[in-house]
Amino acid sequence: TKLGVPGAQVVVVSSTGATAGAATADDAGAFRVGALAAGSYTVVVTRIGYSPRRTLGVTIAAGQTATLDIEMTALQAILNQVIVSGSRAPEKILESPASVQVVGEAAIAARPSVTAVEHLKNTPGVDISQGGLIQSNVVARGFNNIFSGAMLMLQDYRFAGVPSLRVNAPFLFTGTNEDIERIEVLLGPASALYGPNSANGVLHMITKSPFTSQGTTVTLDGGERSVLRASLRHAQQLTDRTAFKLSGEYMTGKDFQYADPGEPGTFPSQAPPGRAGQPNTRDFDISKYTFEGRFDVRPDDRTEAVTTIGYTNAARALELTGANGAAQVQGWSYMNVQQRFKRGRFFAQAFANLSDAGNTDASDTRGTYLLRSGQPIVDQSRVYVGQVQHGFNVRSSSFTYGADYIATNPRTGNTINGANEDIDDVTEYGAYIQGTIPLAPKFDFVTALRADKHSMVEDFQISPRAALIYKPSETQNWRVTYNRAFQTPANFAFFLDLVQSRNIGGSGFDVRAVGNQDGHRFDRSCENAAFGNFCMRSIYTGGASTRASTADVFGAFITAQQAGLTSTIAAGLAPQVGAQTAAFLAQQIVNGLRTSNPNDQQLQTRVAMLNNPLTNLQPTDVRDLNRLQAGYNNTLELGYKGLLGQNGRLTVDAWYQQRGEVNPPGFLATPSVFFNGTNLAGFVGGNIVETLTPIFQAQIQQQNPGIPPAQAQQLAATQAGQIANGLAPQLAGA
Repeated sequence: TKLGVPGAQVVVVSSTGATAGAATADDAGAFRVGALAAGSYTVVVTRIGYSPRRTLGVTIAAGQTATLDIEMTALQAILNQVIVSGSRAPEKILESPASVQVVGEAAIAARPSVTAVEHLKNTPGVDISQGGLIQSNVVARGFNNIFSGAMLMLQDYRFAGVPSLRVNAPFLFTGTNEDIERIEVLLGPASALYGPNSANGVLHMITKSPFTSQGTTVTLDGGERSVLRASLRHAQQLTDRTAFKLSGEYMTGKDFQYADPGEPGTFPSQAPPGRAGQPNTRDFDISKYTFEGRFDVRPDDRTEAVTTIGYTNAARALELTGANGAAQVQGWSYMNVQQRFKRGRFFAQAFANLSDAGNTDASDTRGTYLLRSGQPIVDQSRVYVGQVQHGFNVRSSSFTYGADYIATNPRTGNTINGANEDIDDVTEYGAYIQGTIPLAPKFDFVTALRADKHSMVEDFQISPRAALIYKPSETQNWRVTYNRAFQTPANFAFFLDLVQSRNIGGSGFDVRAVGNQDGHRFDRSCENAAFGNFCMRSIYTGGASTRASTADVFGAFITAQQAGLTSTIAAGLAPQVGAQTAAFLAQQIVNGLRTSNPNDQQLQTRVAMLNNPLTNLQPTDVRDLNRLQAGYNNTLELGYKGLLGQNGRLTVDAWYQQRGEVNPPGFLATPSVFFNGTNLAGFVGGNIVETLTPIFQAQIQQQNPGIPPAQAQQLAATQAGQIANGLAPQLAGA
């Protein structure tokens, strides 16, 4: 027997959005609204302790009455709300085969915030690292870092990350705080349904429908750090079947001040013209604005089409980037366009996310740039996604299946991806199926299987899920689950091509950060080479991979460094022979070195890493690099979810995970060839003696006409040897 809900407030809304009538239910739950003109209405019923109900399309004919039965749901159902993240389809939170936390509308409305992730700070299992006033990174169950992309972030079913970097930047989300209906957080692996980038969980922000949240909301927030935020949201039902909403906000503030010792006071010469040599000053002011518009169409009670467009512009901000330090954000914009369609259990959507860091090329000084180097960040990346999903029943079993297609186009203007700019597009596609199969009155078996293919990763990525669910009552749920989740490397891990340090030690060599597309195999075809048949690639021999004899490398090196070496030698000789003579002798020494023909015994070489040049490597220490692959996590989980009376819910999760490695941190991969310092000093010293002796002998004989040639040669060799003893270690050390 159903009981009445006395005191329920009933409001009748016309098709124009105006209130046409209102009433309060009596002790039996009955109500009557009179004096209504013929037409179509929406009836909204609210009551403390119950969830609101909205009934659309109530039609009253001229001279007629209409009867409406409305069933209210007690507030206890709020503790067992309907979610969509656990199984990628609507289900009660207690029935989900995964651990899902929900931040509801009431909690969101009660907390002023500058970004949506602030609502998650008290959510169990969620880790948030704050990098400033608006910068933050969110992961589930630990393992956070600056560029954490292992947690899939969604906003109304679409991706919410920067496409090329695959980094979640919450301050670029479109929409406003007042437009969020709830935030669902799926804790743990989710690849079996969501595929790429969800190995550690899913965060899904769901905004309000204009059909169920009509009206206008204006908000003004202020606080510490000079924070000021103004927002506006308006939702309106146009007809019984159409509605729209508009939302936007503007936010300013002043970030926490910090002086990075790695940031120079003046931009280096390698910075773009117009910034090189200029003072380098951090801008701690923050300002951003965002806008989102949405139009909903419901042709019938089973069908819905939603069109959304959003735009955010971070006009001024700071963002951490890891090894490259902080970036000064200037005019970084983010835009999304989405069309989704739902009819019954069929769902399809297509969306595009577009990012723009504000620069068009490597010389642009208008947009975002790195504070340590002054180099602009060029990111005009795009991601295009198509998804389709459907469901069906077989007797008492329920199945959901679907497919996804993702195309990523980085567009870095030959900066971040350098020479790989024209080959750095990536495509991913996958398909999945999940079934819930009743085994007994209180036991369900949930199984899922997904297969994905990444255009840069060999083979398919297979992600299974299996769960045994025990439901002793409608308000309790025990589960044991196994998930195998995968994570593929980010786009830049394959295609990065960026100079990290220029002209190391004046050698002419740059250190480049490069991606790993196909692995790296060292050339070992140079038989009888000085280092285990390894061939050497040198800029001093045209860059070809060859055995590169010592004579070739040494002579070419001296030629390349001629100006610097001449200056160094002249400075060392000047106190002894005067500046003019020193310049002449320096040029003769360099010419002698440049035309010398040393062999492997005279100039022995050694192999070491630039970051540890004093430790010699052996041929067995140099290993080939394998092609990047997907990393896999295997997770076992035991969980319980249950209601505690009318006002509480208890969730307990215990999990064990084996984590596979993916995207190893950057490291020096190729060793460098160095001359042996002792041998080099000996050869240089001998060459100096050989070059200077005839010059000095001629001078001695000219100054002393009667001196025997043999004696003059001996004196000249002694003088040349003294000079060589002073210069050789200096040149060898250089």
